[in-house]
Amino acid sequence: MNRNMPHRLWVFTMEYDPYIIGGLGRVATDLTEALVRSGMSITVISRSKSSRIHITKKRGLHIIRLPLRKAFFSQKSGNYRPAVIERWLERRGFQKPQAILTHSLQFSDLALHYRKKHRIPLIYLSHSLVDSDSKRNRKRQKSQLQLLRGANKIVVPSASESAKLKKRYPFCEHKTVVIKHGIRIRKPATRGPRHRLLFVGRLVPLKGVEELLKAVYRLKQTGEKVQLTVVGTGPKEHSTHFKWVAKKLGISSQVRWLGYATQRKVQNMYATHHAVIMPSRQESFGLVALEALARGIPLVSTQSGGLSEFVNSQVAQIIPKVNSRAIADAVQNMWKHKTATNRRVIAGRKLASKLTWPYAASQYKKLFQSIPGIERELQPADPPLQKGDGTPGCGQTRS
Repeated sequence: MNRNMPHRLWVFTMEYDPYIIGGLGRVATDLTEALVRSGMSITVISRSKSSRIHITKKRGLHIIRLPLRKAFFSQKSGNYRPAVIERWLERRGFQKPQAILTHSLQFSDLALHYRKKHRIPLIYLSHSLVDSDSKRNRKRQKSQLQLLRGANKIVVPSASESAKLKKRYPFCEHKTVVIKHGIRIRKPATRGPRHRLLFVGRLVPLKGVEELLKAVYRLKQTGEKVQLTVVGTGPKEHSTHFKWVAKKLGISSQVRWLGYATQRKVQNMYATHHAVIMPSRQESFGLVALEALARGIPLVSTQSGGLSEFVNSQVAQIIPKVNSRAIADAVQNMWKHKTATNRRVIAGRKLASKLTWPYAASQYKKLFQSIPGIERELQPADPPLQKGDGTPGCGQTRS
């Protein structure tokens, strides 16, 4: 291993397999596993779904899941408590890392604590920028700003996200790098019935959900048989509004609202649907679109934000504008021009095969090598799993 390559890496993320809500969790899990396969020793610190501490040990990988209770997490700051967690890790025998990669803002205090106190290089993977449109988001934006200032390097998944970041925070100019997300290459999915369309994403206005529902109404009005499956969750006010729109348009029987679905279930859905629809106004990357291309299912999509870096007319039916007419027309063109659609499916799968997680992991390793202060290679040390951690009231399990 290169002498400037960190052998021990800590990864901070609120989502990690099997507790994945969206793209952040899939990226955190798949990237971590790719780095482990490349020879790195990684400790993941994530959120526990219960009030207990859970520790999972695999080859080259520890997963520590910490509860969101007062002993470890501050509801006021929305962050895990650095001093408490540092003491817990030291008592458990975990050696300090040679670098930290953080995905989630709830770990910003912990990441910056190790950066300032122990001078451990910090890499922040910014999945999206936080807007200050609510009291909660203003708190999160403050955490993000501190993380952006304190990180040695900032990673974003697309050039458009990089430009957006540098425009809002010019001080990020010289420490931001673009590394595209990857994909797990799987067998091509069988294609479902023509009328079955799939949307996977957050139920928020930026995803174009309302316009998609109105497009379904337009298709129904032309006599087309259509069934839309909606996978994803969002703020209650938005999800309630979208369901009200569907009811008002008289398309409730044409729309299935599945809410949250595991990644395995989503993968199975690709095989039972005819096309994936992505009418987004803004995407930092667009992992669902890349998954659709990789599975060999027709993609009908905008080119907003990060989507523009791999979604083009050679691999997808393009939605030129986010309105109901443009979306409905794009779906009809995808149905009508079967030869072109099949050609795009083949080209899309070929394109997706180049954006793999092993390749993304190699780009991260090059980034690690470029950071001054990463100490030379150390031997990996798996800490002993002792009974009791010295923290009153803390339970733990090991699997």
